Amino acid sequence: MIPPNNINSNSCREEGRGPSAIAKMMIIYGIIFLFLQGLILSASALAVIDSVSGSPLQVRTGSFAGALASPMAVSSDDVVLDISPGASRYIKGAVSVNYEGFFGNGGQLKSVSEITGLLGEAGISSNDSLVIAGECLPCGGGPSPAIFSYWFLKYLGHEKVRVLDGSIDDWAAAGQNVSNVSATRPKTEYTPHLKPELLATYEFVVSGGAQIVDARLARDYEIGSIPGAINIPYEELLEDGRMAPEEDLQKVLVSLEKDRPVVVYTNVGVEASLVWFALTLSGYDARLYSWRDWLENQPKFNYELTDIEARPNPVRSGQATSITASFQETQAKEISETKETKETASAENSNSSNDEVKLTVKGCATCGFGSPQGFANLDRKDGYVQIGSSGKTSLPSDVSTNEQKADSTLRCSAIVNGPDGSERARTSLLHTTGGKYVGIWNADVAPGIYKVSIVATASGNAETFVDVLEIEVTG
Repeated sequence: MIPPNNINSNSCREEGRGPSAIAKMMIIYGIIFLFLQGLILSASALAVIDSVSGSPLQVRTGSFAGALASPMAVSSDDVVLDISPGASRYIKGAVSVNYEGFFGNGGQLKSVSEITGLLGEAGISSNDSLVIAGECLPCGGGPSPAIFSYWFLKYLGHEKVRVLDGSIDDWAAAGQNVSNVSATRPKTEYTPHLKPELLATYEFVVSGGAQIVDARLARDYEIGSIPGAINIPYEELLEDGRMAPEEDLQKVLVSLEKDRPVVVYTNVGVEASLVWFALTLSGYDARLYSWRDWLENQPKFNYELTDIEARPNPVRSGQATSITASFQETQAKEISETKETKETASAENSNSSNDEVKLTVKGCATCGFGSPQGFANLDRKDGYVQIGSSGKTSLPSDVSTNEQKADSTLRCSAIVNGPDGSERARTSLLHTTGGKYVGIWNADVAPGIYKVSIVATASGNAETFVDVLEIEVTG
């Protein structure tokens, strides 16, 4: 290397007080070389992560970078909280709290005291710096349970909380340690500082001041939704099992106004949290809600399922069977019964084996909570069946006014569940005559007993009649 002209090497040697200018320059160049080499090695490591995960590396910026933590961004000062149900592999040192424990019977959120007690038992305090990891593999995986847990912790007022940007496979691919068991921490007390503005109430929703987003899949939105809601399916915010890049999220949310609050809902709110997350980090005033709460606050469903059958039943595998459901408007029934004597009604009930078929209503078959098919991808493959539409049909002149009202507003779908409980098909039932609705199911499935549930909606109200029919499929 030729030294710069303005350097007097002789005078440097005469100083006798340290390395020459040439040596200093070589040291500086060496430091720069090592720095660049480190950048190259880091890029190589990230490329390994990318090749293992099979998805392009997403570089987060702004508020997204503060809420989504890459495996390399998790420090020893962070407490990793794994919310997976029944996990068999954990990030080393992670504490396990199953997010399903946040819910009580019927999919309702437990009380704040119950959930803070659960966190305290696991050794989590409100001052901890948390990184939430994990997913629900039986439900198809994905970040929605972790991001829902993020929402709930924010609702509790937790300040320092992030979500791991990726799965445990991404963590392992980054060279980070994993373990077959979760860690334990000393019990503590979790002190909440609630932010109720993150959770929408029924009163807030019906007030009309907010934009309403139905984040369920389009087929569920079409069956029934909150009046005025627009459909932004949560899946549109995902890319390769992670939150999509910010620029793609902005395209999905572009129809929403930033100067008005936004209420987002799915059946119990878990998957809606993905949309809430993207909205909040994009500067919107977003609140979480649930379709179930909306239904529970609606007037009584005014129809009853009086009969249901499939023909043929049994049906051979690969052949079609028709499903017929009969409905009667409750009000019309009550009016007609008042015109008859109690003795006549009693006699008719005793003489007709098909009259007043008693069907048990157990809740919502499509809510997802407590059953794999509702959360995940089991019903999002080629087993899904959709035929016809549930549009209005002209009625014969001899149909009563009450029957016309029922038939013109009632919509229903049949959901076929397999022997393992997973959803195999869903078909719209079309109105034919009177209170009868008919649909076709192509039983292109393995032999077994398949149970049918009916989801019915009318004037914004809905009811689910669970496991009201069994169809035997033979070989």
